[in-house]
Amino acid sequence: MYEGFDLLAFMLGLPTGLVIALSVWYFVRKKGKKERRYDERYQRIQEQAKSLSWTVTVVTIVIAWAVVIIFEGPGLAFFLFAALYVIAVVSYGVGAAIVDKRN
Repeated sequence: MYEGFDLLAFMLGLPTGLVIALSVWYFVRKKGKKERRYDERYQRIQEQAKSLSWTVTVVTIVIAWAVVIIFEGPGLAFFLFAALYVIAVVSYGVGAAIVDKRN
């Protein structure tokens, strides 16, 4: 470690920041429920945004995967991208199965 690093501040800052973030999230969510912000329209918009985000993520992983294999060959980065792609596709499949079973 270098001289100016304060380990105590680092170890206290992370939990403190987490507690503050969760507190803000709780009160914003509570106020939003009272004002009926989280209705069916909100849920549908969030579902579409997550779906679009997932699609962009998978396409980005595939492009990065191709770039890595072209410039660096089948090394560690290639297998990391392969693992990310498999995790993304499997998680999508599991999520789709769960939602399909509910409906």
